[in-house]
Amino acid sequence: MVDRLIDILGKEAALFESFLKLLEQQQCALVDNDVEELNRVTEVQRERMAEGKLLHKEREVVIEDIKRQNVIKGDLTITRLLDMVDQSQADQLSQLRDAIINVNDRILKTRNQNALLLNKSREYIGRMMKMLSRVGDPTPSYTAGGIEQESTLNVALDRRA
Repeated sequence: MVDRLIDILGKEAALFESFLKLLEQQQCALVDNDVEELNRVTEVQRERMAEGKLLHKEREVVIEDIKRQNVIKGDLTITRLLDMVDQSQADQLSQLRDAIINVNDRILKTRNQNALLLNKSREYIGRMMKMLSRVGDPTPSYTAGGIEQESTLNVALDRRA
């Protein structure tokens, strides 16, 4: 059972690594404004999420089996498991735990950077839409002599981008 758990954790670690690579690809697509690539990466992320859910369910079943076989009450943590297994399995579990924690930290950092890029993009779009909605709309203003007159807003767009 422990070997099966190690196998599942190894698959999850590899899945997290691939998800991190997808987040990095997503970041490049966001910076390059490549909508097609962004859509492709998002679809692959959905597939990886589905795989992750299946592995999570498998892991839960194996953990329940280990708890039942060893009459363990409460949660079965890696630390508790390390005390129960042989040295070889303990080493593998420790390495997997460290690898998963490391990649999880990197995923969180990259995900936060992507969220920042998306929010900035939304902010720019909102600002541009507000400016465009005011084009040609007369706005009251005053001349140097204090006489009210209507003026229109001119907006310059850089269409090279």
